Amino acid sequence: MASVFVDTSALVKYYYPENGSERVESIILETERIYLCRLATTEFASALIKKMRVGTLTVESQVLIWNTFLDDLHTGQMELIPLDERHYFKAAEIIRGYGAEEGIRTLDSLQLIAALDVHDSVFISADKFLSSFAVKIGLKVEPI
Repeated sequence: MASVFVDTSALVKYYYPENGSERVESIILETERIYLCRLATTEFASALIKKMRVGTLTVESQVLIWNTFLDDLHTGQMELIPLDERHYFKAAEIIRGYGAEEGIRTLDSLQLIAALDVHDSVFISADKFLSSFAVKIGLKVEPI
């Protein structure tokens, strides 16, 4: 694949071995360009700390994973998509349009809006609902 947009659920699987990690790793390692929403950095930190809090990740491993992630950001293969005012308004439109029926959440809507900005990329998520919803709004999705 030329480029993928990786949401946080897939990003976690890339750095932390769990069910589905091999598939995510395979996709990412075969991709020329990886896009992440800037929001993913905060969500990723939160996911790592939660794993530490519940005892599935040691402090040392969390630090190693976080530093590896930061190193990967600096290689230039990963690009962070910044969010601006229009992203927040478009995310609000998605929530208003689909929230009552679909239950789309705030942070997920922001991830999707950022992904829509990266034309010709494939969206990957470990969240089956989010992947299904992404197709509804016109994103190309690679199943995990």
